[in-house]
Amino acid sequence: MSTIDVLWVAHLNRNRDDAGSDSAINLTINVGGEDVLDHNFSQDLGQGEAYLNGGAALETPFDTAGLTNASVRVGVRGDDAWSPRELLVFGHSLEEFQTGTAVPIAMESGLSGWLSTDPSEGALTIPLRRVGVGSSATTIRRLLLLVHTQWSTSDSGTDSAIQLEIFAGENLVLREEIADTTQSDLEKASSNWYVMDAPVPFTRGEVQAGGRIVLSILGDDAWKPQVLFVFGLDTASGRPNEVVSLVSRPVWGPRWMSSDTGEGDPSVELPVTPG
Repeated sequence: MSTIDVLWVAHLNRNRDDAGSDSAINLTINVGGEDVLDHNFSQDLGQGEAYLNGGAALETPFDTAGLTNASVRVGVRGDDAWSPRELLVFGHSLEEFQTGTAVPIAMESGLSGWLSTDPSEGALTIPLRRVGVGSSATTIRRLLLLVHTQWSTSDSGTDSAIQLEIFAGENLVLREEIADTTQSDLEKASSNWYVMDAPVPFTRGEVQAGGRIVLSILGDDAWKPQVLFVFGLDTASGRPNEVVSLVSRPVWGPRWMSSDTGEGDPSVELPVTPG
């Protein structure tokens, strides 16, 4: 098991009327009957939008060995009802912050209920079930790309499409272009949750054995990501049993991306999670 010093919460709202909310998201984590985390995350998102919160060191680190399916709960602290569709909680230790080892903790997929402090509108909280930490031998059938675009530069967002390619050895197992979705795609200070099918299932070990993961931008409207994670999911649909860390970039770095090499890098080979 793993000691968690840094925590992240990612979610995607349902794409239906009023699913978004400006009520704060509350996350609690209980270990052995004691709340080791009770934290509110701000949000103000509409329907079909995503957000990635966290990245700060926890006051009380915890060990995932003590977690159960009832340990992690998410709710809201307001009566502006919220309806998330997808939720993922993950983290890492401080010593692994830069090494590319993210630890999946809990996940739910395909949710359809509502959360609110008003009991006539929804439940106050719901549990998030534990999800298995996939290994280098876990078969990956889908990819989850989480990205947050830099907020501090006025033109950091882009209207250009991006593309993710994955090679297992020398075999191309995924090439996915991401353009227009229901989300605010790659806009300044926005987060995005992108799921894509792997036409050819693969493992992290196969990528590590002479393969690579490449992120490209397909236009000259320069883009500056701030945070980026790639996870592998072991099921072809629905909630996964195991989630595999493939890429962990909690700090992207100074480089921009653009098909115009005078403005940035047309493509970047992403470091694959070790182990």
